[in-house]
Amino acid sequence: MRSFSKKFILLAVLFLLFFVINIAAGPGLGAANTAGAEIAGDIIFKIRLPRALTAVIAGGTFALCGAVFQSLFRNPIASPFTLGTAGGASFGVTVFISFFSISSFLGTFLTSFAAFLGALLSVTIVYFASSGKRSFNTNSMILTGVVINFFFSGLILLVQYLTDQTSVVRITRWTMGSIDLISLNALLFITAVFVSGSVLLYYFRNDLNLLSIGDEISVSRGVDINGTRKMLFIISSVMISSVVSVTGPIGFIGIIAPHIASSFFGRNYRRLLPASLLTGSIILLICDAISRTILYPVELPVGIITAIAGALFFSVVLTKQ
Repeated sequence: MRSFSKKFILLAVLFLLFFVINIAAGPGLGAANTAGAEIAGDIIFKIRLPRALTAVIAGGTFALCGAVFQSLFRNPIASPFTLGTAGGASFGVTVFISFFSISSFLGTFLTSFAAFLGALLSVTIVYFASSGKRSFNTNSMILTGVVINFFFSGLILLVQYLTDQTSVVRITRWTMGSIDLISLNALLFITAVFVSGSVLLYYFRNDLNLLSIGDEISVSRGVDINGTRKMLFIISSVMISSVVSVTGPIGFIGIIAPHIASSFFGRNYRRLLPASLLTGSIILLICDAISRTILYPVELPVGIITAIAGALFFSVVLTKQ
């Protein structure tokens, strides 16, 4: 227990450190300090702080739901995007930008709303197509999610082929994933979903431990397997859909963070859930800081950085194994 406390305190310290580094990283802050404290304050509190908070919420959500899906499907490479969430959200945005494009704040809000509806549509199709009335078939759900992802990818390419070049650029830019230009209302929305969803998921921590071992043991300990899996699936899907609707698909964090957290904190979900949450937040804070500085003055979408980092991470893991 003492070892866990020390590790968790260290993780929390790292989280605070990289949170501060994320706010300080990037161009503009030094010049603003020279120009005046008011300008520097505006940059910090109106741009950098909301962006860092978005990274915390988004990274934590991806990691937390990734840990849940890995228990739910007993699959170490299950991720929040396994069930076609990214494909559905991207399709919703593609259709909206191509046929209902609106500028200004209303257009930004409706784009996020279209992504949210597309993500929910995807997970709903996966759920009803793969699960019977009395059972929750995890293997069938994963396969259905793969098929739905390919299906939406094909529709996205079709719509892009039929639309104009400007819309294609906007669609491509959104699908790269980014946490810049997030409105305060969007941040409040994903924060509310994140907090309520995290509390609900942690309530099922003991059930997640049993589900990760096997159905027989879960039933013998009194776990309602189908009911619990359905509830966990719904909560996680709503959390992921809300974040993706704002940030776009930012991949690999939902796979990387639970693996890193479990190597230090074990597979007990009482510890793994909060550890994964902080680890995912730290990863996205680091990747966002890199995206702002690596090609200065050009700013890369953070989804590019997480994709490269995820590929390198799995290359190292596979090489060691």
